[in-house]
Amino acid sequence: MEHVELVTVSSETDSDDEQEIDNEQEDFNPLIRGGDSTKSRAQIRRTRLVYDPSKVELKTSKKCSWKKLCFVVMCLAIICVSIFIFLTGEEEEPVSKAVAPSLDYMDFKQPKNMISYKDIMEDNFRFNLSSSSDVMVFLHIQKTGGTTFGKHLVQDIDLARPCLCHRRRNRLNRRKLHCDCFRPGTQDSNWLFSRYSTGWKCGLHPDWTELTSCVDKYLVGLEGGLVERRYFYITFLRDPVDRYLSEWRHVQRGATWKTAELRCGNQSWADVLPKCYEDDPTDEYGDYSDWSGVEIAEFISCQDNLAANRQTRMLADLELVHCYNKTAMDQEKRDTIMLNSAKANLERMAYFGMTEEQQISQYLFEETFNLEFKISFQQYNKSETHSGASKDKLDDKIIDKIRALNHLDVELYKFAHKLLKTRFENMKVTDDAFQAHMQRLGKEKYEFSWDDIEDEDYDTKDDTKDTPA
Repeated sequence: MEHVELVTVSSETDSDDEQEIDNEQEDFNPLIRGGDSTKSRAQIRRTRLVYDPSKVELKTSKKCSWKKLCFVVMCLAIICVSIFIFLTGEEEEPVSKAVAPSLDYMDFKQPKNMISYKDIMEDNFRFNLSSSSDVMVFLHIQKTGGTTFGKHLVQDIDLARPCLCHRRRNRLNRRKLHCDCFRPGTQDSNWLFSRYSTGWKCGLHPDWTELTSCVDKYLVGLEGGLVERRYFYITFLRDPVDRYLSEWRHVQRGATWKTAELRCGNQSWADVLPKCYEDDPTDEYGDYSDWSGVEIAEFISCQDNLAANRQTRMLADLELVHCYNKTAMDQEKRDTIMLNSAKANLERMAYFGMTEEQQISQYLFEETFNLEFKISFQQYNKSETHSGASKDKLDDKIIDKIRALNHLDVELYKFAHKLLKTRFENMKVTDDAFQAHMQRLGKEKYEFSWDDIEDEDYDTKDDTKDTPA
């Protein structure tokens, strides 16, 4: 038992100051009161118990130490959890912020029966080529390497039943590649919707707005609507300045893509939009003139040139910005909606690759769809491309103008590159055979040629007619 010293302290109190003493205190006071208990209240001698601090210091300190210790531990735990959340979310923050629509009035609608990348990763929606419902849809943006990648899709995927490819001559006596990519056991069920399989059935180089409103209707009309299809959208992107210069060189050689319908809002805008060149019939087929020989300064200065920000426009839902009517809303507002729409749609697509990241793009495709290419892509230096050579010859001010002109594509490309690397890192962690897979891709089976991109021959005057419906 602890020793407690009792110290007697006497004091005289005024009767006025003691009016508030309760009965309990009055009952207790006689037990410790000294002297005559009959003294008046004004002269009561009060005795208090005073504890010697030296005798109880250890016990009091012990209680305070435990409280302090618990408090410190709790604070440290909160700090550690906060730091962990901050560090783990730091790298992906730019991607997630960029994907999320930043304006309340944006209506990001997901196309009917579209399977997103998130669905594949989280809900295990695997592409089944043998299924009668799964269709891969390739959104081919000009001058991004889409022709090369499109040929890989029909010729180089290792399948039990490969696409049956053949060439036939069109009305210009050119040999055109066409492939029947039918499911095993069928003669008319397509698993791939692309230029080289079905042809340009939704228009020449259809964009997101055109494809998502056309593909299902076309396949239902062609194959019937008894099966509810699932669509896996894919595309390729390229550095905006290089892509723009590549398109300039292509147009300089005579390409126009003038037969593109540019459908949006239930109408075709092809005949409504002004062109950057005189568009009069010049030959026996009734074909029109083009922009052959155009110099870069003229190419840049034409405000109606669809080459500017082509990737953003082709990935955005154009109905959100009144299609091609640029006067319907403020330009800054229009740009913001288009960019955010393109980012959101790209993030939802089942797959996208990048021309500058051939090996990573091939790895992601094979892991996403559980398919393998029989060949491996190889990256070449940009200086070997026509656009790369042109870029070296151009003044820095011209390059800066091109970059500023394609500011939406520049932002989209930055976003896409971060997203691609994030997907690659996430997939690598869960891939037990990652090293073996990358070693296989590193084997030099096929030399990726930038000339395949630069010298794409679209035969745009006849591409929409050389494949059967």
